[in-house]
Amino acid sequence: MKKIFLSLAIIIAVSSFSFLLTKAYFTDKKTSSGNTFTVGTLNLEVGGSQNGQIEPFVISDLGNGEITGQKVWKLKNTGSLPGQFIISLDNILNNENGCNTPESEVDQTCNNPGVGEGELGNVISANFYINNVSKISIPLNESGAKTLSNYWNNELNTLVLEPNQEVELKIEWFESGSYGNEIQSDSLSFDLNFNLQQVIQ
Repeated sequence: MKKIFLSLAIIIAVSSFSFLLTKAYFTDKKTSSGNTFTVGTLNLEVGGSQNGQIEPFVISDLGNGEITGQKVWKLKNTGSLPGQFIISLDNILNNENGCNTPESEVDQTCNNPGVGEGELGNVISANFYINNVSKISIPLNESGAKTLSNYWNNELNTLVLEPNQEVELKIEWFESGSYGNEIQSDSLSFDLNFNLQQVIQ
């Protein structure tokens, strides 16, 4: 009798083990495929030009009437990210390009011509407009350059160009001070830097 119960117990144990080996579990599988990281772009197009150099404007023979004029650029963000537009004025050079008799009578520095000795930048200022809305007026000299950079970096931090947005930038220069023979033959040159800086959201 004991042998019969022992045999039954062995059979039950083996059967239970076999059931555990063959038992199935319910499953469900989902796959997230094609995961990709792509870097967005910022690209400022100025007047249709997408390279680093923009055609400069050259004004010569000033003095034939008033010193006034303007230049207009179309600015467009052709990238996929919004960017803050910033403009800066660099490499300002006021040159003394010689010294004729009328100039030498009123300008003692013209006998030593060179970079930084000219007076033209002290009598010319510029207004900057975005879409014909006046933004800032500065003299075209070193102090004006600092004012422009501070304004565009700190005060005008809301000028954001969205992807494919286009605005018009206009610079309008004009006489901002009295002058005479001291500016004869003087020249003024500078660089305008157009920057688009990513907006961190």
